[in-house]
Amino acid sequence: MTPPPGLLTYALDRSPSGIGQYTLRLLQAQQALGLSPWVLQSGGWPTGFSADGFQVAHLPGASLLPVLLTLGQLEIAYQARRHGLRLVHDPTGVMALALCPARRVVTICDAIPYVYPQASTALDRLVYRCWLPLAARGADAVLTISRHSKNDLEKYLKLPGSKITVTHLAAGNKFRLLSEAEIAPALERAGVVRPYILYVGSVEPRKNLLRLLDAYQEVLRWSERSAPRSAPRWRLVIVGARNYWKSSPVAEKMSQLGLQDQVTFTGYVPDEDLPALYNAASLFVFPSLYEGFGLPVLEAMACGAPVVTSNTSSLPEVAGDAALLVDPYDVQAIAAAMRRVLEDPALAEELRQKGLTRAKLFTWEKTARQTIAVYEKVLGEKLL
Repeated sequence: MTPPPGLLTYALDRSPSGIGQYTLRLLQAQQALGLSPWVLQSGGWPTGFSADGFQVAHLPGASLLPVLLTLGQLEIAYQARRHGLRLVHDPTGVMALALCPARRVVTICDAIPYVYPQASTALDRLVYRCWLPLAARGADAVLTISRHSKNDLEKYLKLPGSKITVTHLAAGNKFRLLSEAEIAPALERAGVVRPYILYVGSVEPRKNLLRLLDAYQEVLRWSERSAPRSAPRWRLVIVGARNYWKSSPVAEKMSQLGLQDQVTFTGYVPDEDLPALYNAASLFVFPSLYEGFGLPVLEAMACGAPVVTSNTSSLPEVAGDAALLVDPYDVQAIAAAMRRVLEDPALAEELRQKGLTRAKLFTWEKTARQTIAVYEKVLGEKLL
């Protein structure tokens, strides 16, 4: 029997987000289809994740990225030979896999460090300027998560389009409509009070939170002029891990605008509580300047939240006609779109229904099938 492909994991035991969540969902979806990759494991599994049915080859001592990029290369090559793996897939997109005897597939989600180098750390710059080009050139196939990202990889890494396959992400089954009994406890745990406008994501310059705060202040001014004094004011709820060097301008902006009492900064919210926060939001706003995909938009839609998001990068590709799209550099345009949804229940309901329909077009089963099809093309044989 031909061994299944190997799939590299990294830091899944450290509250995985982004690439980590992509890796976990891809593993689960492939297993559900009947293909269980060998897991070349750097680190461990996240708390509560069921690893039943997965064959694991440990990479001891390589739980940190610098070691994984050096000593880890020897370990990956050894495990590939030991288990007869004919293909290894790196979903982190940074492993050159130079010593690996197997065919190589890499996922490169976006080109953020090339587009926004000022928002990158020294390690980011090292990885994307040194290792990533090697990984991309040495790969037999490259996966990415949107057509926009594919165009960027062609531009910045000089990759031929024929080498790149787009496999979209999906929201996952937990992002769905919830009952009030499921919503209320999660809001209480997060310290969130309705009504509110919601943002979910990291706190860094390209996420455009400074302009969001300006737009939110415009919404409050409009609300004060047009709504009865007894009407509740929408709070702004920001869900995302607070990274000091990136988020301090946001704190300064809140202070300058006098919004400390109107903005709730939850910090990290457990995965099991996030769907409830989407469900209860009057509006989800995501004015990011650049996204490889923009998964929070899809998650919000799957939970029935009306969405305002940017008309740039991959976000129109994800949102389709199920959101109001705005110029993220235009504060007045962001504020006007927010106002339209908040003051027009019919529009909010229309966006809600369109969003629910749109979210169903993206599934992890589809992503897994497309990924396996790339494996089959590289190997020249059927796996399912």
